[in-house]
Amino acid sequence: MEMIFKLSHGSGMTGWMAEGNTLDIFFYNDDLLRRIDSYQRTEIGAWMSADAASRKGKKIAVAILNPQKEEYAWSSISSYETLVEMNSDLRKEDPSAPLMCGMARISALNDCSFEINVEPLLSEIYIRSIKCDFSGKPYSGEMLRNASAYLTNVNTIAGIMDDEECMPSAPINTDGYPAESSECLEHPEMVYAEFGQDIGTETLEPDIRLFCYPNSSEKDTAGSPFTRLVIAGDIGGHRYYYPVNINQGEFGITAEHSGIRRNCRYIFDIIITKTGVSDPCVPVSGETVSINGNIEPWSELPVTNIEF
Repeated sequence: MEMIFKLSHGSGMTGWMAEGNTLDIFFYNDDLLRRIDSYQRTEIGAWMSADAASRKGKKIAVAILNPQKEEYAWSSISSYETLVEMNSDLRKEDPSAPLMCGMARISALNDCSFEINVEPLLSEIYIRSIKCDFSGKPYSGEMLRNASAYLTNVNTIAGIMDDEECMPSAPINTDGYPAESSECLEHPEMVYAEFGQDIGTETLEPDIRLFCYPNSSEKDTAGSPFTRLVIAGDIGGHRYYYPVNINQGEFGITAEHSGIRRNCRYIFDIIITKTGVSDPCVPVSGETVSINGNIEPWSELPVTNIEF
């Protein structure tokens, strides 16, 4: 049975779903074994449409947009259980066209239609505003110069269907510096940015957007480190670092979950109140950096639907 499906998206997803983007469609029998029924690779057309085919009956449909693989080993897609074990690699990600996936249970009939909500694995760390307030300190009036922002302990491997739980795997920048990511990521700008101007008492709105995979680690250990946002800069000729555990401990943004979940925007308004640390692997406390933050699902930008 052949189906024609159409894709639509809101303005917030511009660039994520566009003509020429690759789309992989899998259909699995929705029974005890959940074996593959059909698989097609296609491109999104000018009218956000493409063809897909499966046999009739109850199916599990899986869509992967912007896949990282040129082809799949049969053992990795022969059943729904093997497909959900598939991983995505941050080193291959493009934040302008991230890997996105979703699934839906359907009843496949002639001329049927259904929707799949697809979401990226990536989450965004957004620095909305930043300033320094050194009032009462001997260095009052100083500015943070040559400033940059980057991510450390960045998880590079995540399951394409991971939702609430994603333990860090093959993390990079574990030494507290961004050099490793500049060498191994196809888009190192995902985890490193420069402010481009000195940071003082006036609120700066740098519009810095960094990207990473989820990290639901509950304890900050060598094997499962927390992902950190690091602000680095010079004060009085000395280099200081401000490593912050993202959505953990005193920098927790929500009581619903700790750490980083997929498809979320972690929005930070930052005030630096003291000189930082000399070791970027040592997190600072709330006495050194004050952060007001909130979390928004990227799906509010709005949700991307695939209609079949």
